[in-house]
Amino acid sequence: MSKLLALSFDADASPRIRFQNAGAGAPGRKAAPRVYGWGVGWYPGSERGASVVKDPTSSGDPSVDQALGDWGRFRSTLFVCHLRGHRRKRSQEDAQPFVRSYGGRQWVFAHDGDLERDWSSRLDLGDDPAFEPLGRTDSEHAFCWLLSKLRERRARSLGDVEPSELLSWFAELDRAGQVNAMLADGEQLAVYRDGEERGHIYSRRRLPPHGSTVLESDDVRVELDDPEDPNRTALVFASDALSEDEWSPLSGGQLVLARRGSVVWDSHPAEAAAVSATTARAPAPQVRSEASYQTAAAQPLPAASPAVLPRERLLTVVHETHYSYQQPVERSGHRILMRPVSDALQQVESYSFEISPHAEYEEYEDVFGNTAIGVELTDPYSELSIVSRSQVRVRAPEPIESRSRRSRIPLVWMPWQRQMMSPYLLPAELPESQLEELSNFAMSFVERNDHDLIGSVLDMNETIYRDFEYVSGSTTVSTTPFEVLEARRGVCQDFAGLMICLSRLLNVPARYRMGYIFTGVDYENKVQSDASHAWAELYIPRLGWHGFDPTNGREVGADHVRVACGRNYRDATPTSGTIYRGGGMETLSIGVRVEAVEDPGPSLFQHQHQG
Repeated sequence: MSKLLALSFDADASPRIRFQNAGAGAPGRKAAPRVYGWGVGWYPGSERGASVVKDPTSSGDPSVDQALGDWGRFRSTLFVCHLRGHRRKRSQEDAQPFVRSYGGRQWVFAHDGDLERDWSSRLDLGDDPAFEPLGRTDSEHAFCWLLSKLRERRARSLGDVEPSELLSWFAELDRAGQVNAMLADGEQLAVYRDGEERGHIYSRRRLPPHGSTVLESDDVRVELDDPEDPNRTALVFASDALSEDEWSPLSGGQLVLARRGSVVWDSHPAEAAAVSATTARAPAPQVRSEASYQTAAAQPLPAASPAVLPRERLLTVVHETHYSYQQPVERSGHRILMRPVSDALQQVESYSFEISPHAEYEEYEDVFGNTAIGVELTDPYSELSIVSRSQVRVRAPEPIESRSRRSRIPLVWMPWQRQMMSPYLLPAELPESQLEELSNFAMSFVERNDHDLIGSVLDMNETIYRDFEYVSGSTTVSTTPFEVLEARRGVCQDFAGLMICLSRLLNVPARYRMGYIFTGVDYENKVQSDASHAWAELYIPRLGWHGFDPTNGREVGADHVRVACGRNYRDATPTSGTIYRGGGMETLSIGVRVEAVEDPGPSLFQHQHQG
């Protein structure tokens, strides 16, 4: 039996792949039969041209490990390996993986299994085949047959053919014998398991930070410890489960399409969901079914789809803030941002504001268009309480995919547009090396979605929700986007800040939005409703500002009450100020209650439209 291995990373990575001498046998045990042949195919620099190194006669050569480890071009997002699986030495033409050029790219194919003896007639290549095998193996013939089907379909990449049709080709190939196969076009990877479950293929999606950087079996050792790759997400497919981690077996006849470290289509999505539900952080993402396939890697959410949520809500919000001071405060000044926005999608039906001790205050519009309250306290106090009450009717905008024209990254802005948007295009002030790592992460979404703007930002929004853990108290207001990327945990303001930074690095204007969220339906992170919530708003060409909630992996809708916006957290924090004298140690408590009015009555939006 041949052994297969494929690695899909979200950005360029340099794994060290060492072929183990499976024929040596463990001490005190009889040596296993010697097997021959190994091969590795990859796409240097994530280009469309493939490199393949293979030795059909070797049963384990340490110099090969060193050569691959020291070779600077051994860096890619996609690797396809064929591990020792031959009982006799073979020619170079018959060794796997195979590589062929078609459609302006090179394709790599690896196969485990034997086809029936009449495979050449079952998989007819025609009298004048466009792709003709160099060797004599059934595996290379199957590869040429698949390329012929792509050519007949005028598909120049895996993304050009409907996954259901690609699945039918593998199923037809499967009827000719045993087929466990991996096919790569430099961008996507197709993995298929034999319909009668002869042989195995396991999968696991490894998220940083990695507890262990070694994946190992009797045949291969993969080390993911390159100094440049600590933040890489790896999606691994292998004939044997590597190491003691939990691996998910593919089912018979299952086809999985992967790109840049994520599954983009799965013919058995329900099984992937069942496996994901067994762990706190899913080893393999839930994926789109055939009916909802796109080349984007956006994953469906475990909670209800936004389509089933109400398009309009009437919400009441009570926001209470209480400060206690060790020593009396003699004089202080405060800026308060608690009044919700009123515009075409949100109407404030009632609002009240209370402060104790009593003080005079004034409302004004700040430079970001927020309604701010300025307070000056000149009499000594030891406790300060602020209570804001509002009733707000919120209407959800149309989903972005139905509203926006298709735009591609990089976006091009006119000079005056860039000038107006400049505060929302500058990423966080971080060391260049950290910004480069964040930029690599941002570009993984772009490459995975063929540079489509909407697909990229939706993918980003949902990936942060899926791959980053919500942990209260795990960060501070000074935590940077890079630190969030490394730790893969945080709270809503961290996830919003990360998405803002990634978007700006892609030249997409982004701003921070503070508000409230009603979590009485099905939101996983209900703790966020006990305080103000935060999300990102991106400026989309010909659409305007649109909200994305990476904490929940959703577009902003009727459950989100918008309050204040700015460049970052500090611009839109609910309360800020300066104590000029006194105070000492401070104790802060915050409580937020967001409730839905069950009988909202006539819609203000409908009334306005009729008027």
